[in-house]
Formats: sequence, C-alpha cells, structure tokens
Amino acid sequence: MKNLRLVAFVLAVSLCLITGAFAQDEESEEKKWGGDASVGLSFARGNTETTNISLTFSVKGPLSETIDSTNKAYFLFSKEKDITNAESMGLESHIQWKHTERFFSYYGIQGLRDRFKNYSYRILPGLGLGYKVIASENVLLSASAGLSQVFTKYFESGETDSYTGIALGNQLTWKVSPTAEISQTLNLNTNISELSHYFMQFEISLASAITKGLSVKLTLMDKYDSKPVGEGIKKNDVSFIAGLSAKF
Repeated sequence: MKNLRLVAFVLAVSLCLITGAFAQDEESEEKKWGGDASVGLSFARGNTETTNISLTFSVKGPLSETIDSTNKAYFLFSKEKDITNAESMGLESHIQWKHTERFFSYYGIQGLRDRFKNYSYRILPGLGLGYKVIASENVLLSASAGLSQVFTKYFESGETDSYTGIALGNQLTWKVSPTAEISQTLNLNTNISELSHYFMQFEISLASAITKGLSVKLTLMDKYDSKPVGEGIKKNDVSFIAGLSAKF
C-alpha cells in the first residue's frame, strides 16, 4: 500500500513538473487554452423521489509549439428514494508531444473511483505512441497504443491489485456543422500476462450550440470490466448524461 501511494505521488509530481516546465515556454503564450464545463440536474418529488446530478469539466491547450495538454474530470450521482444507485468520479490528464504532422507520443495518468464498480480507486499511468489517421478541418481521428500500469483498490475487501497492461485507444472529433460537434473516445487496457482480463471505457458526446458560449451536451459513457471483483458486480455499466455546457 505504501509503495502504491509513493508511485502515485511520484507520478503526480512528475506531471506537475513537466507541465510547469513547458508552460514557461514563451511560444505557448501566443496560443490560447480553452475548455468547457457542463452540469446536469434533475429532481422528482411526489409519487417517486429521484435525484440525478452530473458534472463534467475539460480544459486543453498548448504547453509549447509541439506539446499539448488535455485534462478532464467528471462526477455522477443518482439516488432514488433513499437508495443511492450511482456514484462515480474520474480524472484524466494527458500530454501529447507532436513529432510530425501526424505522428505523436503521449504521457498521462487516469484515476477512477466508482462505488458500484467496487473501485475505491483505480489509477492508470501510461505512455505510448499515436497516429492521426484523419486530420482535416472538420474531422480529427487518431489511434494510439502503449503500456500502462493499473493499480486498483477494492471497496468491499480493501485489497489492492496491480498489473502491467497494453493500452489501445482512439479519439474522434467531428464538427458536423458550425453549431454541432461529435466527440468520441475509446480506451482499452488489457493485462499483458492475461489478455482475457481487460478494462474498457467508451464515451461519445454530442454538443449543440444554443448561444455563442452555451450548448446542450448529451454524453453516453460505458465502462466494462471483463473480470469484476466483488459479489453481484456486473461487467458493464452505462451512464447517460444530459446537461448544459459552457465554453471558455
């Protein structure tokens, strides 16, 4: 447990140092950072009592002429009467280093906490290589492959587990029209010593502008664990988020 905390701490500090070093690059000051924050709230009282809360946040921008940073976070909570049936959060930070117009390397860390997936935490630091398959004005499609280290602590037992994984993924951004955009990501991590043991995250979003800085955002998230740990834990979890998104 102490070693796990030390690894996580070192990784977090390393990312901060890298970010700080490149952020001082004078060329990056000429470029802009941007992102969006969205919130979804729904309450029902009367014959049924339900509460649903969703929060998402993302920010990205250049650290230098060839290095970009992308950071995301989300929180989901759902309750019906007095029973909580969804409670999860996630953080993700990636640095992408462009070597050519299409070829890049990436370095990042991802953290998950999901009570109903039995994850007290799941931390995935990783690095790898990627290629932009399509890089046009309206469509950006990239594929990546690399290695990751997966650290997990389980809610029910308090036990910890770790393994080295092969990481595969893709990212798609499609500007359908001047006011609508579709974005999709897929991340697959499989145990390098047991390929049938894998964890997958899929996300697809549609954002449609209603004003210059405000959009309606619909997001579908799917998390799949091929070998869940814990009694009654299902392999697949699907979440649907609808909310208002503000760009900055």
